[in-house]
Amino acid sequence: MTELIYFSKKIYNKIDTMIPKMQECKLPLLKYLSDKKVHSLKECTEAMAKAFNLSNEERMLLTPCGKTTAIHHRTGWAKWNLEQEGLLKTVSRGRYIITDEGIQFLKRS
Repeated sequence: MTELIYFSKKIYNKIDTMIPKMQECKLPLLKYLSDKKVHSLKECTEAMAKAFNLSNEERMLLTPCGKTTAIHHRTGWAKWNLEQEGLLKTVSRGRYIITDEGIQFLKRS
């Protein structure tokens, strides 16, 4: 059990140093969505990986639960946070678009 906890902490440390935090993903994600087209979370995740110049190793780094990549997880949280702020909206399951408020926010930024 101790080894598993240590292993999880080691993974978290690697994720924290290699993968951008949710707050760091928010503005690049909003800029990506500024084309006013509907995008999937998969497309958004790929755009974030490119925006932060992540290597293939970094792109494939899994969260400790092993079910999703760290960049996908962080992009999803950034998307959720932007949605709560009214800057983007869900048009259907897993598909998102920037709102007028999001466009105005980018103009002010």
